[in-house]
Amino acid sequence: MTHTIRLKIPQWQGGNNPTYSLGSELLSWLVPKNDQQKEVDVPIPIFEAPLEKENGVTAQSIVAANVDRTAEVIAEENPDKIITLGGDCLVSQAPFDYLHGKYGSDLGIIWLDAHPDISTPEIFYNEHAMVLGNLLGQGDPVLAEKVQHPFDAASVLYVGLQQPSPDEHVLLDEMGMDYQVQTEKMITPDEVKAWLKKNGFTKAVVHFDLDVLDPKEFRMLYFAEPSVEEYGVAGGKMTLDQVKEIILAIAEQSEVVGLTIAELLPWDVKNLQKLFNDFEIFF
Repeated sequence: MTHTIRLKIPQWQGGNNPTYSLGSELLSWLVPKNDQQKEVDVPIPIFEAPLEKENGVTAQSIVAANVDRTAEVIAEENPDKIITLGGDCLVSQAPFDYLHGKYGSDLGIIWLDAHPDISTPEIFYNEHAMVLGNLLGQGDPVLAEKVQHPFDAASVLYVGLQQPSPDEHVLLDEMGMDYQVQTEKMITPDEVKAWLKKNGFTKAVVHFDLDVLDPKEFRMLYFAEPSVEEYGVAGGKMTLDQVKEIILAIAEQSEVVGLTIAELLPWDVKNLQKLFNDFEIFF
């Protein structure tokens, strides 16, 4: 019998926004229930305090400890499949590393994200923008060193990628990443299936960063924060239906052994929660 676990990882320090932790809690409630899939809570510090940079990275030692803690939980469970409910994007590091160790060259990555996530401390400071780089043995050297089974560039397909920054373009080229900016035209489900088949990836892990979605359609995103108009980076363009078609296509071609859903930012829920904290009757 296939052993599938669900990891609830309310990590927020990788994106330096405590609202990510509430997003993880809501995802745990939102996803379909299945008594055959054990849900494991990965303990993450929930204090809301200013985070300091270490070696140019926000809360580097804290997020490193979170990755270690997640890896320990996974090793103890020894699953065949992992569903990860984040939290910020860094939550994919330990599960994808473990699954690559389990399935080797049969495993490909579909990275559903508006951003490439291959930054380094030299060009950015929040760890969630470095997670794929870490998994490729690049990114943040401290976190990359924790990856036991690094992927190569040919193992990754971007879906929904928007225009990278000039620094990211340089890194993508240096790493030999084959990528397509999808501002005008998205990669199709058939193209995803063809890529999986061509590379012999009978297994797949899917990183679904919700910011790949168009904020005009889905509002609980970084790019839909109330009262914010300028973000400095591009938001997503995909619809919910497009994501559904991609996920179904992946499952038709390959066995999905890992799925991360990350970066849910329920701004209205957070604001309502803060309002309720001022109601005397609750206390």
